[in-house]
Amino acid sequence: MARTVVLIYGIINILGGIMGFVAGKSVMSLVAGGVSGLILVWCYMIAPTRPATAFRLAGVISLVLMGFWIYRINEVMAQQKSIMMPAGNLFLAVAVLGFLAYSHFKAQKRTAVEPINVADLSSNPYASPDVLDDKPEAR
Repeated sequence: MARTVVLIYGIINILGGIMGFVAGKSVMSLVAGGVSGLILVWCYMIAPTRPATAFRLAGVISLVLMGFWIYRINEVMAQQKSIMMPAGNLFLAVAVLGFLAYSHFKAQKRTAVEPINVADLSSNPYASPDVLDDKPEAR
């Protein structure tokens, strides 16, 4: 599920860069949206083999975009224009980062190791006798 979110966010960034270029003739929008989108699509592609790298990089890209959109909101407010577009993009970046964090902690909880109950080991014929002793031997 997290992979799909990263892919969709990458595509949205690419399309947003293209839209910024077409609507405002902004080469910077095209470059920033294209580069960030392509990195996110790449994160989607490497996630099956290197999930930690992929999702960390996707999180860093989301944080960078959050910082950019906060800057952009302040700039637009100073010009007394509508902040709907940068605020929507900021919301999207925060939502993606929040989902990545949720997915991380859900995976951590799922893979957590439960403590070993020594009483359960006594019925295991393969358990080492050292594990079953209550008192450590004096060596």
